[in-house]
Amino acid sequence: MDCRQWLDIKQYEFLLNWYMRKQREVGLAELDEPYSYDGYSQYDQLYQQLVKDAQIAFLERFNEPVPPIVYTNLFHLAELELAGKRPKLRVTKTLQ
Repeated sequence: MDCRQWLDIKQYEFLLNWYMRKQREVGLAELDEPYSYDGYSQYDQLYQQLVKDAQIAFLERFNEPVPPIVYTNLFHLAELELAGKRPKLRVTKTLQ
């Protein structure tokens, strides 16, 4: 899902860069464990904490909430960016 429908470019870039910086700081990519998504792994705990912190940082910066899915999607997009696996954007015919 493309979160840009809820965010302007400054908000999008702020949140993506914020996540990338925080993921580097906590060493998320260096975790040596499978992704369990059960809420109990170290990855899950870091994910939940970073999402809560991102919501606070976003509200402090922009004074408006966004849907929770935005935080989840940009968290995972930041993971892909840091891993060098940027998703390909579709180009419309008018932009080619």
